[in-house]
Amino acid sequence: MNRRLPILLFAAVALFAAPLLAADKVIISYSSRSYAFLPAQIAVAKGFFKDENLEPLLIQMRSQVTVPALLSGEVHYTLSFGNIIGGAMTGLPFKILAVLTDKPLHSIVARPEIKTIADMRGKRMGSQRIGGSDHLAAEAIFQAKGIDVKDVQFITLGGDEPVRTEMLRKGLVDAICTVPPGPVRLAREGYNVLGGPKDLKIGSPISAVAVTDGRLKSHREETKKVLRAVLRGLRAMHERRDDTLVIMSKWLGQSAEVARDSYDSILPSFSLDGGTVDKTYEFAIESRKATVRTDKPVPLAQVRDLSLLREVQKELRLP
Repeated sequence: MNRRLPILLFAAVALFAAPLLAADKVIISYSSRSYAFLPAQIAVAKGFFKDENLEPLLIQMRSQVTVPALLSGEVHYTLSFGNIIGGAMTGLPFKILAVLTDKPLHSIVARPEIKTIADMRGKRMGSQRIGGSDHLAAEAIFQAKGIDVKDVQFITLGGDEPVRTEMLRKGLVDAICTVPPGPVRLAREGYNVLGGPKDLKIGSPISAVAVTDGRLKSHREETKKVLRAVLRGLRAMHERRDDTLVIMSKWLGQSAEVARDSYDSILPSFSLDGGTVDKTYEFAIESRKATVRTDKPVPLAQVRDLSLLREVQKELRLP
C-alpha cells in the first residue's frame, strides 16, 4: 500500500475545504459606545457572528459619516437609525431591517432645584442638535408628561454626552436628556430624573439594523446572517442577565454596580425580537419631517424591509 496516499488525500481535502471555511468579513458601523448598540457587542462576544461564518468588524463613526460610507460601500451595514430613516425619507436607497431599541433609552435629568417635569416650563434644555436622538427623546418625554415643548427652551450644545453633562453641572443649562449610566450617576450627585423610557408608549428608535438596497439585493444571504447574529445578541440581552452584565462592564469600562443599576432601566427600551409596531415608524417619520424638509407622506415601505426579519424570527422561534 502506498503510504503517501492518505497524506495526499488529506492535503487535497484541506486545499478544497480552506476556501469554504474562510469567514466572510462584514463591516458594521455604530455611532457611539453606548447601550443602544449592546446587542451587536453581545453577538460578537458570544460568537454568534462566528456561528454564521462571518468575521465582523465593528467601527464607531458618527452617524452623519455613516450615510456616505454606506453609499460608497466602505461600510456594509449600520446599527444607526436616525440618519438612515432620514436619508430614506429623502429617497436615498436605505432600508431598515429591524429595530433594536423601539423606544429611546434617554431620561431627562435636571438640576437639584428642579423637582418635577412641570418645573421645566421656561427652563433651558440642552441637546446635542435639533433633530438628534436626545432632542427627539426629550420632546417625546415632555409630550407624554403633558408638557408643551414650546414652553421649554431648547439649546443646541453640539458636544457628546460627557460635554453636555459637564454643561449641566456648570449650570449652563437646566436639564439634559441622557442615556444610562448617566441618569444613575447624576442622581447620586443630587440631580433629579424627571422622566424616561417608562413614561413612553411610543418613541423614536435610536438603533437598528440597516443596509443599502443594493447590498440587500446582491448579498441577501449574508444580510440575513448578519441580522440573525444581531437578533441572537438581542435575545441574549433579555434572557442572559449575568452574561450581559459582564459584557456591559467590559465594553463600556463600567463597574459591576453601575452595570447592574443600568440594566433594569435600559431593558424596557429594547425590542424583544427586532420588530415594533407601525406607529413607532410613523412617529419617527413625523418627528423628522421638519429636519429633512419635507411635508410629503412617506410610506413605510420606503424606509423599511421586514421580509428577512420575518424569516429570521421564524427560524429563531422568536415571539
